[in-house]
Amino acid sequence: MAALAAGLATASAQDQSGDKPKATPEAKFAKMDADHDGKVSKAEFMGTKRAQEDPEKAAKKFDSLDANKDGSLSLDEFKAGAAKKAAGE
Repeated sequence: MAALAAGLATASAQDQSGDKPKATPEAKFAKMDADHDGKVSKAEFMGTKRAQEDPEKAAKKFDSLDANKDGSLSLDEFKAGAAKKAAGE
């Protein structure tokens, strides 16, 4: 019961401060994988809100992430791109 109360207090504090925990690459990938086939097609990638804001930039990003040039992103390809972004590359 104390753990539940502590969890609610933490969640409430996060809500008040406006800070949201960052989604993991796995969670972002799963959200984009609309058909749940274990890969993200270019169409799925381009359907994201961020891609809709700048489709040209998003298309270039997809192409750079698609290491084997098969037209879809595997989780490993997506995570490699996330790691590069985190490293500032």
